[in-house]
Amino acid sequence: MPLIEYENNNLPYSNLPYAFKRRLIQLASLGDAKNISIACSDLKTLHKNRRKCYTNVYITDNNYVCNAAVRKAKTEHRFRLLRYLPRFCWLRYLSDGPVTINPTWQTVLPVGKIIDENKPLYINDTLILYFLSVDSYARLMPLVAGSYTRLVLYGQFTWAQVESLIHANVKQVRIMGNVEVEPEEYDNVIKFVLRFPRGADYK
Repeated sequence: MPLIEYENNNLPYSNLPYAFKRRLIQLASLGDAKNISIACSDLKTLHKNRRKCYTNVYITDNNYVCNAAVRKAKTEHRFRLLRYLPRFCWLRYLSDGPVTINPTWQTVLPVGKIIDENKPLYINDTLILYFLSVDSYARLMPLVAGSYTRLVLYGQFTWAQVESLIHANVKQVRIMGNVEVEPEEYDNVIKFVLRFPRGADYK
């Protein structure tokens, strides 16, 4: 027996709780969220505050690195074929090779800007982090989530930070920086690395 009964089994929009509306906007795709906020004027402010979604993103805490990454993204944008690498597995494999990752990105974000805006980020495909300070991780990561499958790390990290970034969807990892590992973590690191590759797609 339903908790709420109406004549036509439709729950009126005005009776939906605020928390439900907020969650609806957060989970909707960008296009759907825009349409929902147009149809439901009281959700316009929620739409503006929803998380930002990215496919391939480069995040850094260094201005020089940020500028260099922007220049590279603009250069790759000129070569139209490189824009389609993430969409086609065989093109990506040719670009990467059998043992490493050659990431591309469309968006470059400085850590300071993300923290100032204080809006959650959702990454769908590739997350690239370049941190010169271990503290940048603690400041940024509460705002970062996603189902990204590729992870590239440059700079300074602790093992606990690296392990938390490699969730169940991550298939390819490239670490090009320093990872601080405490003596009591040595066994955990070895076990983690040995069980990580679970198929041909894993690197």
